[in-house]
Amino acid sequence: MASEGGTFRKVWVSVLVILGIALVLWLCWIALPVLIPFLVGILLAYLLFPLVTWLERILPPKGKSKSSKRIIAVIIVFILFTLLLLAFIVYIGAAIISASSALMIKAPDFATKSMARASEWLTALEEKISADIIAKAKGSITNAGPAIGKFIQDFVVGSIAVIPSSIPTILGFITLPFFLIFVLLNYEKYGRYFNEIFPPGVAKHSTRILSIFGTQMGRYIRFQIIMAAVEGTLVFLGLAILGEEYSLALGAVAAFTQVIPIIGPFLSAAVILLVTLALNPESIMLVIGVLVLAQLVVLVIQGFVQEKHFPLDPAVVMVLMTVGGFIGSYWGIIFALPVGATVWGIYKYFRDEAKAARLKTEET
Repeated sequence: MASEGGTFRKVWVSVLVILGIALVLWLCWIALPVLIPFLVGILLAYLLFPLVTWLERILPPKGKSKSSKRIIAVIIVFILFTLLLLAFIVYIGAAIISASSALMIKAPDFATKSMARASEWLTALEEKISADIIAKAKGSITNAGPAIGKFIQDFVVGSIAVIPSSIPTILGFITLPFFLIFVLLNYEKYGRYFNEIFPPGVAKHSTRILSIFGTQMGRYIRFQIIMAAVEGTLVFLGLAILGEEYSLALGAVAAFTQVIPIIGPFLSAAVILLVTLALNPESIMLVIGVLVLAQLVVLVIQGFVQEKHFPLDPAVVMVLMTVGGFIGSYWGIIFALPVGATVWGIYKYFRDEAKAARLKTEET
């Protein structure tokens, strides 16, 4: 009877832990727009903390206290990261400004050639299409004018309406540097703070669940970094072989946007094609070929890398992405894979715990 009571209590503890985690995740989901800057800070801390620990080990003198070494290491890492970020922004900005200036200078010539080419196409179409179809097409274009104007008006009004609700997120990004410094200074303490919230019996499970979540998110981050590096390297090499200006900057743009699901490759392609059109329009088709080839290679490699980091069946991954998009729209697609892998890891943990408890009961 006592063993049954102990098993029942363990089951209830597990259920309460799962419900508590679900409640926390639900609250985080509601507050996601405000939490985005801090999630970015946690991601940066995860990436920069190994460099902080390495500096702590090599900073002289050896007898110096760990806290003072940590402060010096964090300051050095923060300054280096800030300088690299500023240098990257300046480099990308120079490429965009140069391309924009060239595009503005060449815009009249582009417009003349485009209008002449469009006139040729329309003339050719009019010769092959009946007058009735042409009349209907012109009527549709005429009627589309007011609709396009209303769309632009609604877009502008909607964009202005979003500004007040975005103020907390903007303030979060303003405080991001200070948040990052504090996280790097007290990186190891947060796990202990989390354990102190729960009773000892629950803390055992919560610690393990937190570890599973951290492992899966770490895998997801490494997976995204690998794919971004592959995309950026391929685009850089392809553009460099074609002799394109700012090939390194454009490769970096492709790498950064690769982590954005679905629309990321289209954003980078738009920037790269705009720069190419401004600086070297003759090679526009070759650049399109480079972008398409790079994406095909990334899609092929992505399956192997994803299988290594997330041992889930590809069919399960597709279901997770679809369900995540249905539940959480764009953010659901982004977090579907790590959250699904975390849930699977938590299930296996409790399954193994129950099996171990059952074997222990049978032995006694």
